[in-house]
This record gives sequence, C-alpha cells and structure tokens, in this order.
Amino acid sequence: MNFSAPGDGINSEFDAEDGSMATGRLYPSIDSLVNSDSFEEIHSDRESIAESVSSLGTPPRSRKFLYPKKEYVDHLQPEEVRWLYKKDGDKKWTPFIGYDSLRIECRYRVHQQNGAEDLTEAEAADLDMILVRGGLYEVDVTKQICRPVYWSGDRSKIMRGTWFMDGTWQPVEEGYSTQIETEYLATFLGHRLDEEYPVDKKGLKPVVLNLRFTDFYLEWNSATDVFMFSDTASSRFIRAVGNKIGVQKTGTRLHRGYCLEAVMDDKPTDITHLVFVVHGIGQKMDTGHIVRCCLDMRDRMDYVKAKLFPTFERQELERAEFLPVEWRSSLKLDGDTVESLTPQRMRGVRIMLNASAMDILYYTSPLYRSEINRSLENELNRLYDMFCERHPYFEPNGGKVSVIAHSLGAVITYDIITGWSPMTLYDQFVSSVIDDEREQAGSSSEVHSELDKAKKRVMELEKMLTDIHDKQHTSASPLKFNVENLFCLGSPLGVFLALRGIRPQGKGTIDHILPKGACNRLFNIYHPADPVAYRLEPLILKHYATVTPLVIHKYDTLNKVPYTKMESTAFAAFQGSNEVLDGSKTEDTDDRESIDSASSSTSKDKAPSMRKISLGKVDITLENVNNTVGGWFSSFSKSMSMDNDSMSAELKMFNKLEKEAEILQKSSLVNCGSLSSSLENFDKTDLEYRLDYQLKDRGGLTGGYIAMLTSHTAYWTNRDIACFILTHLHPRLQDS
Repeated sequence: MNFSAPGDGINSEFDAEDGSMATGRLYPSIDSLVNSDSFEEIHSDRESIAESVSSLGTPPRSRKFLYPKKEYVDHLQPEEVRWLYKKDGDKKWTPFIGYDSLRIECRYRVHQQNGAEDLTEAEAADLDMILVRGGLYEVDVTKQICRPVYWSGDRSKIMRGTWFMDGTWQPVEEGYSTQIETEYLATFLGHRLDEEYPVDKKGLKPVVLNLRFTDFYLEWNSATDVFMFSDTASSRFIRAVGNKIGVQKTGTRLHRGYCLEAVMDDKPTDITHLVFVVHGIGQKMDTGHIVRCCLDMRDRMDYVKAKLFPTFERQELERAEFLPVEWRSSLKLDGDTVESLTPQRMRGVRIMLNASAMDILYYTSPLYRSEINRSLENELNRLYDMFCERHPYFEPNGGKVSVIAHSLGAVITYDIITGWSPMTLYDQFVSSVIDDEREQAGSSSEVHSELDKAKKRVMELEKMLTDIHDKQHTSASPLKFNVENLFCLGSPLGVFLALRGIRPQGKGTIDHILPKGACNRLFNIYHPADPVAYRLEPLILKHYATVTPLVIHKYDTLNKVPYTKMESTAFAAFQGSNEVLDGSKTEDTDDRESIDSASSSTSKDKAPSMRKISLGKVDITLENVNNTVGGWFSSFSKSMSMDNDSMSAELKMFNKLEKEAEILQKSSLVNCGSLSSSLENFDKTDLEYRLDYQLKDRGGLTGGYIAMLTSHTAYWTNRDIACFILTHLHPRLQDS
C-alpha cells in the first residue's frame, strides 16, 4: 500500500481537510486506495460519479442513487456503507455525511487489509485519525470513537452500518450485522437480485434463509426480501394470528446498504470565517458550559441557514465556524483562600457567588487581572494555531476572525485587542500630578530635585510591577490574528469604560473607545431585562442616552428593513420634546424661539439623533454666516438641553465660536476653510454606525423582573440573535 507524503498534492481534498500538510500525518490518498485490489470496483465508477454529480443541481445527499442498480449480489462498496455516531444517552444513531463516511470506510478497509505492521505505534495511532463533522471532531478508526478537536468531553461512539431498518434507517448493531452479512453472502453471493422463488399452494413465499439470534431472528424470502422478527412470546402470538388471517409478515423489513449513497462531493464548504465564542462569569461553577452554549448557538445558526438561506454556502462558498473558548477552567487565582473566608450560613448560595460573581472582583484586582488576561489571550492563540494547522488554506485565502463574547468575557476581550493596561493610566496620572506640582513649585531647585527623585522612584516601581506581570503586552494586540467583528452579548463593557474615565468626544466615531486597527466593527447586543448589560452609544455621543437602541428583527420576519437604514427613535420619556432640524428655519430669532418651545412641544417626529445637519454641504457666504451659526446654535442647544448640569463647558465653547463668527462677518474675512475649521469642534448629531442592539421587549410581568433571572443566559438559544450574527458575518445575506 502506497501512502501520499504530506503536501504532495496528489489529493488536495484530504490535505486541506485532514491537515496533513501542516501536521505531518501520513494519510492514504484516494488514488492509492482505489488502486488496491479491494477498490477496483470504485475506480471503474469514479468518472461516472463526477459526471452525474456535475449534471445534477441538487445536493448529492438528497439523491438516493447515483449508480445503476446492481443486477447481482456482490460485496458492499464503500458508497453503500454508512458510518454513524451516537453520544452516550442518545437513542438514535446519526449518519456522517457522505464525504466523512467515505474517508472513514476507506481508512477502515486499509486497516483491515494491511493492518499497521510496518508502522510505529505513534504512526499507526495517527493514521487512524480523520477530521470529520466540518473539521470540529476527529475519528479514531481503531477505537471507533469520535472526539472533539478543540475542547474536551463530548465524545461519541461510531459504528459501521451495513444493514438498516426500514423507515427509520437506523442500523442493526455492528456485532449482529457482521454475522448477517457473512451468512447473506454465503447464501446469495452471485445470485440475481430480482430472482424469484416459487410460492407454495397457499401463496406464501418460502423461507430461503433463516438466521436466529437471542432476542430476534431473520427470515429471507429472496435476496432482497428480508424481515426481522422479535422472538418474544407476544410477538410469536401476533405472527401466528397474522398467518391465519392471511397476513404473512409482521416484522421489520431490513435493507442492505444505506438509503443514500455516499459521494465525495457531499462535503461542507471550506471555512472562510472563524468565530471564537468566549464565556463570561460562572464557568468555574459549571465547567464545560460554554461548550454547550456554543453548540446551541451553532444549532440555531444551522436552523436559520436551512430555513432562510438554504443554498448560500454552496453558491457563495462561504462558511463560518464557531469554537468555544474556556479561559477560566485552568486558573487557580487565590487557591482556596476565598473559600476559607466564606461563612457557613447559606454556604450553598455563597459558594455559587464565589464561583460566578467573584470573577468580576478578581478581574478588578491588580493582582489577578493580568493572569486572567493572559489565560484568555493564550487560549485564543492556541486554538487559532490548532485551527490553522488543520486548515492550511484558511490564512492564504484571507480567512477572517470574529469574537462573540458574553458578559465579563467581552470586557477581557476588549482589553486584549486594545492593549488596555491600568499601568499606562497610572503612569499618565503620576506624570500629570508631578507636572502640576512642578508648576506650583516655581523656580525652587530643591523642590524640582525632590520631584525628579520621586518620579524616578515611581518609574522603578512601575517597572518592577510590569516585570511581575510579565510585562503584560509588548504590542497593541498580542493576538496572532486581526479581529473583524466583536459581538458583545449582555456585556458590562460600557460601565467599565465609564469607570475608567471614558467620556463622549462628540465626534460621532468610536476611535477613542475602539481604534479601527484593533477591530473593524463592534456590536453591543443585550436583552432589555438583563441586569448585567449596559449601553455603549452614550459614551460616543451624550444625547444618545435619549435614543432607543435598534431592535433586532425576528429571524422569520419578511421584508426586514436593513439595520443601516432603520430610523432612530427617542425613548418614550423624550418623545415630543425635540423637533427635527431640517434647515427650513433660517432666521436666528426663529431658531431661538424653537429652543424655548422645545420642551413643551408635542412633536412626534424623529429623535435628536436624526437631525439633518451636515457641515460638508453648507454653502458658506457672507450673507448666510449668521443664519448658519444660528442654526448650529439651535441644534447644539437642543442636544445640550438633555442635561443642564453638563452644559457649562459646551456653552463656553459655543460662545467662543459665536464671537469668532461675528468677528469674521464684520471683517468680511469669511471663507469656507476658516469657518469649517472653526465649526469642526461642534458635536455631531449622528453616530458613524450604531452599536447598541436589543432584543424585542415583550413587556408585562414576564418581560420585567422575572426575565432578570433568565435574560443574562438566554442569548445562546435565541434564533433572532443567531440570524443577526449570521447576517453580519456574511453581509451578502442582508441583501437576500
């Protein structure tokens, strides 16, 4: 048996899916398999497979037969065999797709024919590993188990199905099916499949072959007519009654070979978008929880794709895959110190809080923050390396990476991709304090000398702390990949940023929160009743505190309005208190009158975020400077009327700009360049793009306090969120 060397290009499908190019595994190529004696039948039919697949537009798995039916009984071909898997506790076997089943069957036959006498133990074990189920699991053919590649647990048994029950197409257990196949071939090998046998005087077909087991037995009336009967007393009685009234067969019909023939084209599309799913608090309390949550979200994604976009992956050749990221399980942190401090009364509740909410306190502690950061950072890089080893096409083809982060996980992910460090803020604070003291000290040389010594000592202490924390970050982002999208689910990121001193800049962009080089797009998704979630938009533009987040569409709603075209609306408490400025008023007095009447008017138009003011489209002339500035004053005054306590600084800025405009008008020095540069300091009224998205509030009692108990963990099974994330991972879906 000849084996293809890794990366030799003989069979690119196997190299790409199994990762043989990167891992150095010895995988048999399909050509070497079909050239062996046991695969001569397959080789003769490969061209007919390709022609039939290319001529039909429907997926191969939906077609029952690709070949002409056999005329004679022969050994089963790999296309007729179907491998299946089943988790412990499941009642039914799930078939592998044709691509996976064929590769497992080929490996199984190679192992049965040649064994592994010429290979070392490590090579033999590695030989039997095949990536299946979209590359998330691997199959050990020798031990007949299927286990996940990127996380622990979640193992399944696999079996080789040759005989199947009619209707359900569940396999006969492998131990029985092997004996059945042996007896069947011994009796019918070479017989015509349509061969008929004479019936007796009563019109009953004779039993050609009878095979009996402990709990059941089988009877063949022909090569294709076989039934399984239970051997219990009740079943024998029912059969006896049936025979007397003319009903001969009351058992279960069996079929040799699976109902759908396996083909190599029945395979998933290559992964073009990798999505890491990061958990928040509570993982220590329920280890493996994020794995189940990720599986739930993947199932919802598959459901939405099958229902709304059934042909997208095959037509566009795009597929997103989701990997769970466990950053908490491997951390020890304080050991059992906190547990020893926990009082005995209500200990169950306290232990639950220690395993969940305590993670927030750990992360705010300077002692453990870097350890938590480093744990998530290392896990993300480790999973990415593993993925690229097994999918060497991903990076050369421009694969993208996004992150879905829940709760505290969103804060940690944000800090990693932005390189945020409290040490930097501390250094800036100390420097500003020392500079202030130096200014107050005047020309005193002794004070200057003491300040220099203090600053030097602070720098030494800072360096010591940095060394203790492994110097935290050597670059802005220590990750080995660029983040395309960051989806925050039920995240307290907003309040963390506020406590770090982040304030609205009035520019409409989020550069002061998330530089574009760190992440292309940020989404803040939350349930309205989630007590842990906070908004982000008011940290960009302050008046967005009065503007409602965009409501996520129901996944099955027809003719959905694109999120980029959805109009913003004010909260109920602010509706009717603001007018929309459309530029129709040009007199300064009219604009000022509109300010006085804004709080009492009952306009039902749009929210403040929809004011139509554009600096780039204003025609600057000597005659309209007053009117332009007056209009800007109206807009600015309205936006500032939301919060009287924060108006002083902004009003000072406006008064300065207004005086500058009057001077320019009087001196006839008005020009586009000078005025535009002066007006750039005004707060913009619209965001560059919306960040806050919330699920539809059902209202009532279930949408209020009761929903607080479940809303923080309800994101994983929500199909609306699955559809939202899916359409933003693949923007083309928003147009379909």
